[in-house]
Amino acid sequence: MPITFRIDDVSVNTPREDALRLVAAIAEACLTAEIVLAVSPLVHDVSGEVTADRGRAFPRVLNAMSDHRLFFQVARAGVPAWVADLKASRHNVRTASHGLVHVDHRLLGCEAQELSIVTSCSLVKTQTFVPPFNHWNKDTENICQEHEIELIKFESGWRHVRFNAFDPKHDLYYLHTHDTNAGWLRQWFKGET
Repeated sequence: MPITFRIDDVSVNTPREDALRLVAAIAEACLTAEIVLAVSPLVHDVSGEVTADRGRAFPRVLNAMSDHRLFFQVARAGVPAWVADLKASRHNVRTASHGLVHVDHRLLGCEAQELSIVTSCSLVKTQTFVPPFNHWNKDTENICQEHEIELIKFESGWRHVRFNAFDPKHDLYYLHTHDTNAGWLRQWFKGET
């Protein structure tokens, strides 16, 4: 089974070159790897943030424990054009939705979750959903089943590259463009981090 690498929080805030370099680093190290771009179509404007945070979908001050309604205060919308270019490239790249808004979907009612999941999948042109913060509940699962959307569950064995050494026998890793760069990732593949 090939290794899958998931790049979360892809958005119009994500610098194209950063994403391309990450995909290239993964493809160089694991020629048969599948790369999943988890896209959030509605994001905060982080252009005023420090340089290291400019690719984030929401400001660093917010996190999984923040009031979930703060994640609704978005200012930018869209799916980066380069996502389609990467899908058409020689690399094994596919897309997933990361929710209409990057918010813990367990905190949303069933109808709001359905709106977020189905609409974002439609915008991203995918039938795969990656829950933000890796959190989901029975409503999430039921919505995905009803709409024939693959639900990617953290509990399937996903490991974040920043907190786990590379093991070529493990097949599920995830990362973000705002916390990982191609140089660091190349070292990680060699066990030098």
